[in-house]
Formats: sequence, C-alpha cells, structure tokens
Amino acid sequence: MRFTPELLAPVEVRIVREAYRDWRQAQRFFEEVTDPYLVDFAIYWERAARLRYQYLLCLLKRDGFALSQKELIALVVQ
Repeated sequence: MRFTPELLAPVEVRIVREAYRDWRQAQRFFEEVTDPYLVDFAIYWERAARLRYQYLLCLLKRDGFALSQKELIALVVQ
C-alpha cells in the first residue's frame, strides 16, 4: 500500500521531522566539536539520533507507509 505525505497524521510527520533534525544537529555538533571529552558524547548522540530516525522510518514502513525517496526527503525537509 502506498501513501503520500499528506495522508500521514500530523503527529507522525512532526515526530519524523524532529528525529531527522536531531540527527542533523548531532552531525553538525560532531563536525565542530574539539574537546576530547565532547567527541565521545558527539559520537553517542549522532548514533542515537540516527538510530531513532531509522527506527521511526521502519515503523512507518511496517505499518504500510511506502514513500519514495523524493517524497521522504520532501516530508523531512519541510
């Protein structure tokens, strides 16, 4: 079954966008951090944020949501 982003519940859209933004923020933090103690934190944060985002996408897929890569990018970037 195929759904478009408009058919996703607003709460689902918000959660996926939030997870994506958190992941991107963690990536930027990792790229900019210089303190050795914060590098470990940045690695942990980036991995946790990425895994959360991937998990949410897997849940959507499991529930029958099948977005093309273009639709998925549009959903997250908005």
